[in-house]
Amino acid sequence: MRRFLTQMALRVMGVKKLYDEVVVEDRLHDIKPKIRRDIEEVLKEVNANNDYFRGKFDLFLSETSHVDDEAFFQAYSKLPAYSKQDYAEAGFDLLTGYQEQDAADLALEFDGKPLESINRLRTGKFLMPMATGGSTSLPLTIQMTKHHMFSMLFTFFKCWYRMGWRPGDKILVFYPRNTYNIDDMAKFNKYDKFCGFRYQLFDRIDRESVTELVHEINRFKPKMLLIFPSPLNLVAHTIRKYDLPLQHHPELLNVSGETFFDCQKKNIQDVFKRSIVEDSYGSVELGEIAHETRNGLEVFANVAYVETAPNENGKPEMIITRLGIKEFPFIRYKMKDIADIEFVKDENGEERFLVRNIEGKDSNYILNRDGERFYPSFFNRFVNDLNAVCDDTVLEIKVYERGQTDLEVQFIVKDEALEDLVADTARKLLNERMGDNMDYAIGFVDFIEHDYRRKYRVIERIDDVEYAGGIVGNQEKLASIAAANPDEP
Repeated sequence: MRRFLTQMALRVMGVKKLYDEVVVEDRLHDIKPKIRRDIEEVLKEVNANNDYFRGKFDLFLSETSHVDDEAFFQAYSKLPAYSKQDYAEAGFDLLTGYQEQDAADLALEFDGKPLESINRLRTGKFLMPMATGGSTSLPLTIQMTKHHMFSMLFTFFKCWYRMGWRPGDKILVFYPRNTYNIDDMAKFNKYDKFCGFRYQLFDRIDRESVTELVHEINRFKPKMLLIFPSPLNLVAHTIRKYDLPLQHHPELLNVSGETFFDCQKKNIQDVFKRSIVEDSYGSVELGEIAHETRNGLEVFANVAYVETAPNENGKPEMIITRLGIKEFPFIRYKMKDIADIEFVKDENGEERFLVRNIEGKDSNYILNRDGERFYPSFFNRFVNDLNAVCDDTVLEIKVYERGQTDLEVQFIVKDEALEDLVADTARKLLNERMGDNMDYAIGFVDFIEHDYRRKYRVIERIDDVEYAGGIVGNQEKLASIAAANPDEP
């Protein structure tokens, strides 16, 4: 029944065709010519009708109209790339066709009125604001049209569809309160029993919040649990530590939004033994653009085109063009994320763009006394080597930069009897690999203390205070942050 009702809802809202195009369809053959056509279509539209991009692609479109695909993409890689700061400063000019209207009057607000909201969703007479956090540049507020909003939403559905979810299957979303638009979605979701979505919001991960989650999993029996990696790892740790009665194992566990360490995945799989755990990659601005597959994260070739170019530190920075979105176009958008991109073709002739070795933001590193940078992948390998000596006891690591040469490294371990061995081995490996002229404070905790309105990173640098999307411009959320952090500027 829920599958039928979900399909009907897609038709009523006029997005069934878009759902099929984004979620169901795949590009696994001759994908470069198809991506080229999509890019050309976006460029022609914004070149003629977008106040920010108007006329910027005249020369490119003229010079590449008759070249082959290889020459096209080579020329495309030489076009300017645009940062979040470029987009933030451009502001409303980036929204094609809406410059003469007041965004505030068109803002979609749910306010706990699902039927009224559904009618506005159906008619499309709205703009939906979505805000990024903004650690590396200005925060960015995106004004999404109906097509843009559903296209981005359906990229998440595509990840779930790849895992085996189908519309109407039960999903339980366990997300931090006051992040992204999750609170609005929870208000909209009064009739969750009809659509299969249920939201459980949390402020912190502790025994109480995890006990409530386990109770809801057992009662609701979702096919999928949608969650961030570190909270899921702490959920698994808490279930084991307090022997909580997990009677239902969701078939699918989809994580995204953070670096996913090998020790986390192993620990989660040890507790959720009958669940499939898979990772996705995306951003607030673009939606999900890649999902876990063999040998890497597969870019959705009908959703995004991904390049890399060396940044100022010589690291491969991801540059993404969001296909199919003309109203608020992301053209060669610099993500500030480091990763390797590889185009592969397998023995069956299927083609894929794969994202490998994702480090996250290029600001996410520890600098030692000699000026060498240590990114999350270093600490993933470090924990793997540590666990090889210490009987796989390390479940979670958090690295705090306390000063130029001072680190505090916190561990969550499965076996407290091995804490001395972990501390000694960790200090030995850190001295060997990061330098013996650094000070390493090693500690053990039951829970990582974190304000989940902020981006969670395994590495936490001094003054790293990026808030999760949805905070910017929301006075109620900003007031709650100010109240909780009175000493911060």
